[in-house]
Amino acid sequence: MVASQMKRPTREEMQAALAKVRALKRFAEEFLEDVRSSEGGVSERGFNTENVKRLADVYKEIRIWISMHFYEIGVQMPHVDASIFYNPGGGLKWSLDEKEVEIVLRDIIIGCDAAEQGLQALLEPLVEPNILNRLDSLKRELEKLENEGLDASVVKNLREAIAEAEQGHYLASAMISSRVIRYVVDRIPGDMDEDKVKCLVETGVVPRDRKDVQKQVITSMRLSRNFLSHRVDLFPDPGETLMLLGGALALAKLALSAKLQT
Repeated sequence: MVASQMKRPTREEMQAALAKVRALKRFAEEFLEDVRSSEGGVSERGFNTENVKRLADVYKEIRIWISMHFYEIGVQMPHVDASIFYNPGGGLKWSLDEKEVEIVLRDIIIGCDAAEQGLQALLEPLVEPNILNRLDSLKRELEKLENEGLDASVVKNLREAIAEAEQGHYLASAMISSRVIRYVVDRIPGDMDEDKVKCLVETGVVPRDRKDVQKQVITSMRLSRNFLSHRVDLFPDPGETLMLLGGALALAKLALSAKLQT
């Protein structure tokens, strides 16, 4: 399976990978400094092969993971030739000379540099912190609705909409949210938006005194229609994206309470 077909790692997984890369790079740099400061190696026997190979194995593990998930970064990370650890006839070498150790450590450091820069770029916030906070709040709300039995397809759509917004892909997020809104709205009796809201109020799904909820539903209905229309000149700003996400979640909650999901 190629990287583009695999599920993208979570932010937490990427942060963990970055921490591992940094730790390995720091260790390799310190090791290289020790190698270069030693005169003629640690001893006439050279450097213990297993110690160097263990470091290379950790690097290989990281390189494989990054290449699987972020191919463009992985191809920038040098491959450490494992043959350097073995005798020509087979079997692990007892020791490595200074030059061999330097070759391995330099490749590891270069690879860690590439991985560090690439992962850092991916982890840089693409949206304002206040928007991320709001998205985190919507995520928690969605998890609660999922536990209460919200339709799995609706949950999947809303999760995708939130993920797109986190990446700054506001149009994609708005269109996915709009799809959820239209899905729920089409199951509410009434021809006009006002008729549908009136139905929700009369059936007790929306409290009569909650004018704010009624207004949110109306606004979400109209805004979603705009982004699912044939107009190609409409692009949502972060505020509209959050409004649609909030409206989609509100309608999903109403659908759950009124059993409008099927």
